[in-house]
Amino acid sequence: MAIDPLKNIKPNKALQYKKESIEQGKGVKLYDVDLAIAEHMIDTVLPTVEIFQEKQKVPVVYGNPERWKSVQKDGYLRDKKGMLQIPLVMFKRNSINRDDALSNTMNRHVSYPSVSRYSKKHRYDKFSAMSSTQKPVEVYDVVIPDYVNITYEVIIWTDFTEHMNKIVEAFQYATDEYWGDKGGFKFRVKIDSFDNTTEVSEGSQRIVRTNFTMAVYAYLLPEQFDNESTHKKSIVPKKVVWGTETDLTGLNGGEVPFSKQTLYNEYSDVIDFMSIRGSKEATFIDADTFKLTNVELPKLPPELEGVFNVSDWFRIYINGVFVPTAKYSYTGSYSTNEIIFNFATGSLSVGGTYPTDLQSTQTELGYILENTDEFGITGKFKEL
Repeated sequence: MAIDPLKNIKPNKALQYKKESIEQGKGVKLYDVDLAIAEHMIDTVLPTVEIFQEKQKVPVVYGNPERWKSVQKDGYLRDKKGMLQIPLVMFKRNSINRDDALSNTMNRHVSYPSVSRYSKKHRYDKFSAMSSTQKPVEVYDVVIPDYVNITYEVIIWTDFTEHMNKIVEAFQYATDEYWGDKGGFKFRVKIDSFDNTTEVSEGSQRIVRTNFTMAVYAYLLPEQFDNESTHKKSIVPKKVVWGTETDLTGLNGGEVPFSKQTLYNEYSDVIDFMSIRGSKEATFIDADTFKLTNVELPKLPPELEGVFNVSDWFRIYINGVFVPTAKYSYTGSYSTNEIIFNFATGSLSVGGTYPTDLQSTQTELGYILENTDEFGITGKFKEL
């Protein structure tokens, strides 16, 4: 008997990770199409009619073989007690034709990925923002369905022409729309014409009847094909990216935690500069200018000259929208403790009027500043 060479090898735990993958056997069946059509008729299309001074919703039934045979024979439907079922809407699926314009033989071998970035396992929190956590996302991999054209035959019965008119008008208004539940499948429905007749049944009871054919442009997807699910859901693993941070505030009563302070003394300017970060709202001045007050612009240490980008010291947000550094310039005043930001608002389009027709470019805002705007700024400045 041969010995499996891989049987006694212990797995490397460092290379293993938890794989969260769920295959969901959920397709699109003919029953789903029938149900979507029926529910849309009941919940959306069919109106209420007044019968014996009471408003009633017109009932809908599916024409199973027994019911449909009785209707074809008598022209109407009776209950077990022999009473006519009026008003009533009955529908039955007749034929299914492949939509060659959309379907092809490669559909079953092609899948479409869809990513859901918000779920119970994907929540934004302060820890995730501080630790640069890459949240798990749900990935749905769905095989492309087959597209089909399904025809339904529909019969409506009422006592009065007024009721019939109301129902037919509702169906006519709902044609060329997508039918189905808001949280479920939806299919486009088309109705071309209606055939109206008035009959007199046994007992001299008048019956108003309307027949029409309804075309439904649907899609079908089996739950499994070739023993594999056509609808798969997977969750990518969570990833936390850790960085380093140096606390220079010191321990033991505020003293710097270096034995002889040699390292800190040598690089104190660089270390102090790198630790500077302010956050404050600016004050409006005019259409292209605002300023930070009671702040100090730090001086760049000589060791960082040519290395640290001076023009990229700030992150500016106008009404919550980030503004690139190419669209503004700034100056700092040590005498007034202010930093003034000046923007290029933009040039007018040909024949345009100021300021509604200002053009936005890589170096221009495309609008003017107003005193009701909010200006949020973070970056290299000290709040005094």
